[in-house]
Amino acid sequence: MEQELKTEATRKLITKKAFQHFYKNGFKSTSVNEIMKATGLSKGAFYHNFKNKDELGVLVVKAELNTMIYNAMIAPLYAEGEAKTILQTTFLNKFQTFTSDEKLMGCPVNNLINEIGGSQNLLNKALKDLIDTWVNAVVNIIERGHKDGSIKPETNAQQAAIYLVSSFEGMRGIRKLYSDDLNWNSYKAALEDYINQL
Repeated sequence: MEQELKTEATRKLITKKAFQHFYKNGFKSTSVNEIMKATGLSKGAFYHNFKNKDELGVLVVKAELNTMIYNAMIAPLYAEGEAKTILQTTFLNKFQTFTSDEKLMGCPVNNLINEIGGSQNLLNKALKDLIDTWVNAVVNIIERGHKDGSIKPETNAQQAAIYLVSSFEGMRGIRKLYSDDLNWNSYKAALEDYINQL
């Protein structure tokens, strides 16, 4: 039992440090050596817990990124209340919470998709599963809006959900190019208008 706890703690430490390095430097540019140096553990500890960096990347997506997106953008969509208000609150309030560093570095999910998307491996599948979960949660809240009357019945839930998630992530990527919030704030206003007309 004690060994299992130690192994789990080691895996969590490696995963946490890997996430930080992947976010700051990119997945491909980060070496196993750099990750293990940050943990203070030996390289042997890495290979005792992971077959390769791709396997670690999958765990980073499933543990770190899933938790981050779920807490910020998915769980709030299942709150009680009027669907459109919940949708507005979830997407628009998130804009207020990004730090200057997060604006400049973009979304770690989006960064990873842009870096490794298109490859047919388990890391790509983990990212697709994460996005699908997010889109499905948005579909769910829009369909709730059909029922509570806050969203027009003719609004196509799947199309609107894809648009909301992809435009939000796209703007997070574009924001990295700028030193101010001018375009960021314009997008926020456009997003608010879009949700209002649903």
